Amino acid sequence: MKIRNISLRVVSLLVLTFVFVVATAVFTVFDIRTQTENMETSLAEEARTFAREMDAVWEFMDNSQYTINNTTTGVYEFKGLHCAIVGKSVGAIFSAGNNYSIRYTNFEPRRAQDKPDAFEAEALTLFNEQKETQEFFRIVSDDPAEVNRAQTSADDGAAQFRYVQALRVNESCLECHGEPAGEIDITGFPKEGWTLDSIGGAISIVIPLEQQYQALRENVIRDVGFFLLLATFIGLVVFGLMTVFVLRPLEAMKRAFGEVGEGRLAQSMDDAGTAREMASLIDRFNAMARELRITYEGLEEQVEARTQDLRRANEELAAQRDSLEALSEKLAKESQVKSDLLSMVNHELRTPLTSIITLAQIALESGGADAEERRSWEEVRKSSSVLLGMINDMLDIARSDAGAMAVSMELMDLGDIVASAQGTIGPLAVGARVTLTTTVAPDVPLVSGDYEKMLRILENLGSNAVKFTPAGGTVAITAMREEATGDVLVTVSDDGIGIAPENQERIFERFFQVDSSATRIYSGSGLGLALVREYAVAQGYTVTVESVLGEGSAFTVRIPVAAVVELDEDE
Repeated sequence: MKIRNISLRVVSLLVLTFVFVVATAVFTVFDIRTQTENMETSLAEEARTFAREMDAVWEFMDNSQYTINNTTTGVYEFKGLHCAIVGKSVGAIFSAGNNYSIRYTNFEPRRAQDKPDAFEAEALTLFNEQKETQEFFRIVSDDPAEVNRAQTSADDGAAQFRYVQALRVNESCLECHGEPAGEIDITGFPKEGWTLDSIGGAISIVIPLEQQYQALRENVIRDVGFFLLLATFIGLVVFGLMTVFVLRPLEAMKRAFGEVGEGRLAQSMDDAGTAREMASLIDRFNAMARELRITYEGLEEQVEARTQDLRRANEELAAQRDSLEALSEKLAKESQVKSDLLSMVNHELRTPLTSIITLAQIALESGGADAEERRSWEEVRKSSSVLLGMINDMLDIARSDAGAMAVSMELMDLGDIVASAQGTIGPLAVGARVTLTTTVAPDVPLVSGDYEKMLRILENLGSNAVKFTPAGGTVAITAMREEATGDVLVTVSDDGIGIAPENQERIFERFFQVDSSATRIYSGSGLGLALVREYAVAQGYTVTVESVLGEGSAFTVRIPVAAVVELDEDE
């Protein structure tokens, strides 16, 4: 059964029962502890009274020693009736015929029966270690070592209250127990050598607890019974009030909700005789029922209005669908025109441009032209090369958009690619009066990639670097292996105009150009860096840029270690 399916009435009874049981257990434990503490306090005071009475007997005998041991004529005659004998005799007489016990004990008793038991030894040890401690007591039970030996065998192990009070040595004690130790006193025993600082022993009192425990049980039973009656009465009152003010109104609300759920909305509850919170809840239910009734009465009109709106929306959707179909046909035609245009550019422009570049190169190499003609032919060759590069970029962008960019992953020697790029970029650098340097570290391995696209990456980065580097500047192409990661880094750096921080990410967008006309040597389409990133991503590489405005830029192609081809040393 799930918790959420239990009724509130059952939950209330369970909670009240749980609280009732826990409260009864706590009260019982508390009452037993309190009664026990009170009993122990009362027993301690009773034992102190016994001890004071025995002290009085002891003091009386001490004060009467002259009268007892001297004749009427003043002659000393020891009668053997001293304080210890009288005290022990009175204790024995008091203990006869009952379970009470009063006796004297110390660690060096003159009689074997006065030897301390475990409890008394513990008390005597405490008195000797802590001179200010005068008494030691507690309730003992079920431990024969702590039960007084003076009790009968039938009482061994029974619960007892043990009380031990220290006996301090005074002047009268020194006559029989003082110094020098070992000297025979008037009673015929050797003296113990006590001083006024010594503990002369202790008076041990045992009080049986049968009657006290019986009274404690009766008191606890009486208290717990009264608590049970009181808790039961309170629980019944609380449950009755909850039933009248909470459960019954909730049952009525449950029935009313059921009526509303079945469509009978003309429901109204009376909040008379309910708690303020329940009355507020009933008022909200009545308001909800009224709103539902009003809403339901106008529901058909609203459904009709919504149906009309839906019909109009469907008609508008149909018109939009027809418009979209027409637009799709138009886009298809435009796409075909774009494809035809790209095909025309590919066949009708690339071929003549290639021929122009070839003829210009032949004219330059023939040696028959004068200087002016050579400059003209060089300008023709350079302009045609730039135009051919722009056409190639546009075709590659179109292939990328169409998803037709093919990547051929094969072994590549970056040294060869850098050398090829140097052959293409070198003439541009010479014409711009820019120094071009290339460096390939000896530990650069073969990598997996597309040779043509990697070459295009370096050509685009190199030509851009030359384009934006003033005369007298330097462009460097380097290839090295990063020791920490094992990646291969190909970097094209320059000391040209640099790129502002806000433009360093945008330069990889298509057709984006930073305004630097004052230092530009060649115009551009804004596609070179976009293609660089697309070529790199297609091969699984990344391209990053670091630049400081006015100081130069460094573009780095990171070839991950996964694309590195490690050859065996024997190969």
